This record gives sequence, C-alpha cells and structure tokens, in this order.
Amino acid sequence: MPLRRSHKKSHHGCAQCKQRRIKCDESRPKCGSCQRKRLVCAFQSHAPLPLYPHPDYQTRPSGPSPGLHSAPTIPLLELELLHHWHTVTAASFAHSEPIRDLFRTTVPEVALAHPFLMHSLLGVSALHISHKCPPERRSIYMEAAISHNDLSLSLCPPLLSNVTSENCHALFAFSCLVAIFAFAAQGPATRPSALTITDVVKVFRLIRGVKSIVEQARSWIQQGEMRPLLRMGQNQRPDSKTKHSLELFTQLQKLVEEQACKEPTMHSSSVGPVLSAAFQHLLVVFGLCTTLEDPSAIMAWPVMVDAEFLVLLLQGEPTSFLILGYYGVALNLLSDEWWLDGWGDFLIKLALGHLGTTAEWKMGRCLEIIRGGRAATRLA
Repeated sequence: MPLRRSHKKSHHGCAQCKQRRIKCDESRPKCGSCQRKRLVCAFQSHAPLPLYPHPDYQTRPSGPSPGLHSAPTIPLLELELLHHWHTVTAASFAHSEPIRDLFRTTVPEVALAHPFLMHSLLGVSALHISHKCPPERRSIYMEAAISHNDLSLSLCPPLLSNVTSENCHALFAFSCLVAIFAFAAQGPATRPSALTITDVVKVFRLIRGVKSIVEQARSWIQQGEMRPLLRMGQNQRPDSKTKHSLELFTQLQKLVEEQACKEPTMHSSSVGPVLSAAFQHLLVVFGLCTTLEDPSAIMAWPVMVDAEFLVLLLQGEPTSFLILGYYGVALNLLSDEWWLDGWGDFLIKLALGHLGTTAEWKMGRCLEIIRGGRAATRLA
C-alpha cells in the first residue's frame, strides 16, 4: 500500500475550504477555490508576515487615495491625514487640554468603529493641510477633503433617522466636524469671489445639524465620553492672541444694545420677535466672549437663532443683514481660528453691500473697533 504523500500542515486556510475539508491555497483576499466557485471567502486567522514585501504593497506616489479599502496598496495619504490630525489639527479646535485630548484620541478611537466619522475626520484634516501647504500641492489635499467629506455625508443619512445610544456619540462628533468643514470649505478663503447670502445660509443650516443631534440624544451624550463637547464655548482658556477681546466685545455689546432699542422695525412688524431674539442671542454670545472663556462660543449663534431668521436673510430683510454684520464683527475677533479665516470681513462687506450707505453709520463704529483691535494686537 503506497504511503500518503506528506505535506506541510497549515492552519491559515479560509473557513469555506476548512468546512469542505479541501486544501486551501491561502491566496488573499480570496483563495483560488472560492474564486473559481464564486463563493464568499473569509479567513479567520492572520497569515504569517512574508519575509520580503509583496509586490502589491509597494509605496505609491503621493496623491489622492481611492479610498480606505478600495485598493491593495498602503493608503499613504490617509496615514498622512491621520498623523496630521493627531499632531496638529486636533489641537486647533480648543484652548483647553481635555478637549484637545478628546479630539486627538477619543474621536479617532470612536471613528474606527464608524466609517462615516473616520471619513469626516480625514476630510477636515485634509482641509487643514490645504490651508497651510504650498500652492502647488493644495489641489491634492482639497480633492482628498472633498472626497472624504462626500463619502461621510453619503454614509450618514440612514443613521440620522435612527439615533441610538450606541451611535449618538459618533453622530455628535460628526456633526461638530461638519460645522467646521462647512465654515472652512465654503468660506471666503476658499471661494473668495463666489460666496452669496445663499451660501451663508447653507453653511448656517449645516451647522444647525449639531442642535438636531443634541436634542435627540442629550441624555445619552451626557453619560458618554463625548460629553465634554457639550461644554464647548464654556471652557476656561489662558490669555492668548485674543487678549483684546474683553475690551472690544464690551464696546460691541453696548453698540448692539443701543441698536436693539433704536430699530423700529423690530417692534412694528410680524418678524419683530424673530429679529429681537437674534439680537438677544448675539448679546448672549458676546457676553460669553467678554470673559476668558473659550471663543468657540461664537460659533453657537447660527444654531441659537430661529430658523425663520435664515429665511429673512434669503428674503433680504434689512435688519437681519445688520445683525449678520454685527456677527461678522464678532467673528473678526477670532481670526486666529483657521476654519473661520476671512468670514468676519466677508459678512461685514456682505451686510454693507446689501444695506448701502444707510448702514455705514451703524457699522462704522464696529469697523473702527476692528481696526483698533488689530492695531493693538500688532503692538502687543
């Protein structure tokens, strides 16, 4: 009786070949047998690392990646974006160390289980690099930013209609990143000559998505690791480049209070309560910024105003544009935030352009405050 031919035993075959008790060639991601029979191929163990690199895993030239899982090459661009997030981008979102650590460590950990959040994270990181890299490389990172953002937005809609205690933390972090991406990608620094009031309202409505998530899941978020984000804008920060904000915002607060008393249209029309509330919300934000609290509070104003206020902007209602101009003044004092680059000046010009000479005397003192603040900052 002939002896059976011996062969080297392996435990790394696919589950399908093991179930059918046949030899697996262990080709990955799909073995030869499953490929011929058109079966789903699944490996339950990791193959041993090869002694020499496989030709499929050669490094590729720097450029946009087709995606995290779509090619058998090492996604070098995504690795670069994740590294930049961890070392640079995360630190740009907050002045307090606990919030920085949350963006640096917790958000990426949660994103590993939620692809829509990972794509959003990578998109914001790419956008951040595009703001600082040499002009000849900017298109590479802008393309990556738009690609990852589009993927993120395409994956999210089914979850938004079914917010649960499991996915609410990832959705909350995602909504915060969407707000930052909206300001940075649609802002004057990126599209200097193309922005209109329609674009501004579009950005504000995207930012308001944060409010929707919080309203549905606040109790869950308060119990989870993302809860510090609920206090964004209320965190104490050290004195910084915005050290002149106290004096400037105090002056602005007086101007806005005077304006709120003088505007007859706010009390004589059906839209008066909406405009009055928008003014009062702006005062609340100004009040936060007169302390040494986190200046990110200023980003809350588009979330706080009534949805009808955005409709008034689209309709060209004069007082709504005046309020928008004051908001531009406030944003101008936060010019050190990269994602707000150019927004303050743009909103002021947009308001003045719509209102004409009748608003120049109203906004003139605000412009003096801005110029004075910039001069004081240069001398400091």
